[in-house]
Parts: sequence; C-alpha cells; structure tokens
Amino acid sequence: MDTNYGMEIVRATEIAALTAARLQGLGDHRDILNQTRKAITKTLNRLPVEGGLVNDRFCDRPGVVQLPTTLGRGGERTDIMTIALEAYRSAADGKNNSTSYAVIAKAGSIQPLPNLIMYKIAVGPEVGEVVDITQPPVINIKRVARVLGKYTENVTVCILNKVQHSDLINEIRGCGARIKLIDEGEVSGCLAAITGEKADIYIGYGFAPEAAMVTAAIRCLGGYFEGKIIYDNDGDRHEASRNGIDDHDKIFRVQDLIRSKEVAFAATGITDGEFLEGVRFTANGAITSSFVARGETRTYRRLETRHFFDFKPVF
Repeated sequence: MDTNYGMEIVRATEIAALTAARLQGLGDHRDILNQTRKAITKTLNRLPVEGGLVNDRFCDRPGVVQLPTTLGRGGERTDIMTIALEAYRSAADGKNNSTSYAVIAKAGSIQPLPNLIMYKIAVGPEVGEVVDITQPPVINIKRVARVLGKYTENVTVCILNKVQHSDLINEIRGCGARIKLIDEGEVSGCLAAITGEKADIYIGYGFAPEAAMVTAAIRCLGGYFEGKIIYDNDGDRHEASRNGIDDHDKIFRVQDLIRSKEVAFAATGITDGEFLEGVRFTANGAITSSFVARGETRTYRRLETRHFFDFKPVF
C-alpha cells in the first residue's frame, strides 16, 4: 500500500469504542452492536481508499445493521476487515473483554472465510512453529513449556468458557497447566497469547472469520497460528467452496489467511480485557487505550488517547 493507514483505522476503532462504552451495561445486546457498527462505518468511510469489506460475520444477519460492501471515499483499492464490537453481549451486560478491531490490507490479500466454526491454536513468536493442531492439546502445552523454559504447571492456556470446551478444559487441567477462562472475546484471547502478556497459548473453537483478524495481528507482531474449519454437512462444505476453499481438510496458517505483509491492524478496548484496558470516562471526555501495528515494518504503538468532548463532540 502507498500509505500507512494504521493511524487512520485506529480513529475508527476509537469512535466505535466510545460509542459502545456509552451503552455499556444497559443490557440491550442488539442496540449496542448496531450503534457501534454504524459508528465504525461512518469513520471508515472517511478513508481515502476503495476498501472491499471482507469477513463480516454479521453479514445478512436479520436485525443487525449491515456494513456496506465497499468502504472509504475512493482511492487506492484495499481490503478492509472490521469487528466493530467483539463480545457485544459482554459489553451490553457490563462484563469484560469487549474490543473494537479494524484491519486494512493490500487488495486481494485477505482470505474470505465462511461463517463456520474453526478449531484454533495461537502462540507468540517465542514459541513459533512447535505447536501442531493435529496433536492433542497436552502435547502442544508440553511443547510450549519446553520452548519457554517453564514447568507445564506454569503454562497459561487461554480458552473460551463454552460447553463444547468441557472435555478440552478437563484434559488441560489433567496435565496441570493453568487455565484462563474468558466468556467472550477470542481475538483478545489470542492476542494475549501472541504477546505472551497474560497467556502462553490459546486453544479452542470459535468462528472462522475471527481467524483472519488474529492472523492479521500476527503479520504485524509475529507469532504462529493454525486453524481447521469444522464441517457438519454438505451445506457447510458448499459455503466454504463459495469462499474459494475447496480443500476441506486444509490447516490454515498465517500466510493462507493474510497473503501480504502490506497490512495494518488497530484495536481499541471497550471494557477491560485480556489485551487492552477499556474506555474510562472523565468529567469532560474519555480516555481510550488502543494498539496499532504495521506488517511491513513490524512496528507497533500502544496509545492512550484523551478525548475532550467540550472541544469537538464525538457523538
């Protein structure tokens, strides 16, 4: 890409986060999601690009505000991917780990993914390729422990607190590893493992489109990812084929999902999470915590931004 758009897309995640934070804890799941999607669309449409929307998990979802298929006011052709509000139920209920994300990349470099379940494993650059999604979780945990120079009992595994993970959780507990359970926010959980700040490895089932968001971050930060889509029937396989995926046994890695280093990633916390702090309101504005990274240079920034609504109202 001709321009570093990282600081542009982080403005979009900030506006989305501020919008969601105003509705935090009010209990209306659909309203907080829709208002945040409207806010991020308005800001992304200010970008001087012709951005093709990729991997919107809420596409065609009844009752959900739809994002336009093309974002920006015209210019360089790009791919754009956004999760306006991850963990929207948690945000509406006043719980932790909700975040806003946006990615912009070279046109044609983001792999479209079906809205199906994917089994994922993510680790940071210190661990790298020693993990193997075809191996049992305990084997991968022991490999991570060996590389990091830790006892197995000191390895932290981040996993979604879901019913379908009950056997997986018991297996991990059986080997003595520490578990960090999160109710929602798998991208945030993966980022915690990639950066190694609050977890060493992320394992579990989630939605396939979120894998592209995670691997965009890895393109910018380093790390390793493997994912395998779960197919329950021929309809699922047809949906994958519609997205250009004909190998239904394929194990997806970073280079399969983000095919270029020309990518920028941005995130802003809404409620306190595994990766970022949430929005804090002040007497005349708010403070946001954000993260911006660029794949071409492997540079990243952590931003604390103070917004003064008296000078320029955000809403």
